Amino acid sequence: MLGWMDGLPSGPAWQSTTLEVHGCKTTRPICLMWHDAREVIEDILCNPIFANHMAFDPHIVMCTSCREYGATIVPIIISSDKTNITCHMGALEMHPVFMTIRNIQSDVRMQATLYAWRCVAFIPTSEFEVHPDFQTLLASHLFHQCMDIVFASLKETAQTGTAMTDSLGYVRNCFTPLVAYTTNLPEQQLVACVTRNTSPVTTATISKFGDPFPHPPQSGATTLEQIACLCAETHPWDIATFQQKAKAIKLLGIRSHLPFWRNWKFANPGPMYFLIGEILHSGHKFVFNHPLKWCKEAAGSCVLDTHYKTQHKRIGVRHFNSGISHINQMTGHEHRDIQRTGSQHLRR
Repeated sequence: MLGWMDGLPSGPAWQSTTLEVHGCKTTRPICLMWHDAREVIEDILCNPIFANHMAFDPHIVMCTSCREYGATIVPIIISSDKTNITCHMGALEMHPVFMTIRNIQSDVRMQATLYAWRCVAFIPTSEFEVHPDFQTLLASHLFHQCMDIVFASLKETAQTGTAMTDSLGYVRNCFTPLVAYTTNLPEQQLVACVTRNTSPVTTATISKFGDPFPHPPQSGATTLEQIACLCAETHPWDIATFQQKAKAIKLLGIRSHLPFWRNWKFANPGPMYFLIGEILHSGHKFVFNHPLKWCKEAAGSCVLDTHYKTQHKRIGVRHFNSGISHINQMTGHEHRDIQRTGSQHLRR
């Protein structure tokens, strides 16, 4: 039986790569745990579970000889979030990176038991033996270096295409463009290579966030040009001077290693084309931090609490017996229940 079990398909194998950052020592070795991203996509695409829940967009590729042939687009969706791996045992933190494909229907893709989302890498967040002011600069450099290693094969596939077998057994010529990167604001700024006081999708800074007009989009070409000019003026490994000049132009400080999306076809126009906020922070937290505060100022916390306390109890809707003004931390379900009845309470 053990022999039969060993003969079963095991899926993509985990790989371990030890990295070094030039001229910078770390408290522990930098170890990247990762899958080859193309192997993961091939495993998802040929999964028979998704045979009746997958759609394919037609695509035509023009060859140099003007000959046309059909191809299949396999849009790539990535998600990541800095997470504590251990508690009370060294406080180890990593960036788990997850990936799926847009071809799978959204309602099926979001079912956790179907494993449409796959973990492709654990990007380390090593502590460098340098001044604390330079930790962010080196960590961002390491993040993009790791992402380049993990998604190198998908970038090549997005450029030239490769043959993949779908869930029905048909062989398709597939291209893998990056269409969405879902994460919270700090990670969006890390991906876009901008500082924390700058929008990752526009050129607006924190002092201009309240402007009544939209600012120009954050262009990938502009970001790469700024990095190139910065590296030409200052040696990238002169950390103090490089970081000072990078902050002056609102860059995060990516040094000799360029952003991972620079050579990913259709992603280079800029982060604004693929960066998407996740629902907890861009939706629920936004309502709690802004519109709900405006409601408290307009109606008064006592009046708003009274309306929530006197709300008729109903199955499926939470009843806040003590009001909502005293709540500091909530889950996504509580955010949703407050939003369901907020507008009705204001009209009262």
